[in-house]
Amino acid sequence: MSLCLEKYVIREIELNELPAAMNFVMEIVREVFPMLDPNGLPPDMVAFEEIYYKSNTAAFLAAFDREGAIAATIAFLPYDDRIPDIKGNYSIETTAELVKCYVKPELRQQGLGTELVKRLLPIARNKGYETMYLHTHRFLPGAVSFWEKQGFEFRLEPFDSFETVHMDKKLALAQGG
Repeated sequence: MSLCLEKYVIREIELNELPAAMNFVMEIVREVFPMLDPNGLPPDMVAFEEIYYKSNTAAFLAAFDREGAIAATIAFLPYDDRIPDIKGNYSIETTAELVKCYVKPELRQQGLGTELVKRLLPIARNKGYETMYLHTHRFLPGAVSFWEKQGFEFRLEPFDSFETVHMDKKLALAQGG
């Protein structure tokens, strides 16, 4: 089934939309990561205003339906070299980390996630990033193949308890990702 993308407006969220974005993100996190604390906010969401809203080095996009409800999110922030398995593999000056790519369950596999990626990558490139890093997990149905279809390359799979897969993509010099 194909999604009619005209039904959605994709843009950076405004500060007053943060509560709705946090609720959306946490709803999806509770669905896909039931092993995590259901009430624990991710650190980047706790510091949202500083990390995304007031920053020239990050962005947080959402797809809004006609009623103004969030249907999907995607974001990036500077990569901080915090992950031991890949420590030192990426330049912290030129690498962004793609995070918070979440789509409502009933809208998955209809093109909305792909459209969010297409919109996000040029923004990162325009902010000076050369590489987009992400990690995903094998237990998430279709996640690795989705990212491969977006042009991300498999880099490392440490075979940890979270079935983590590390991936990256070089950002094109011209707009369009």
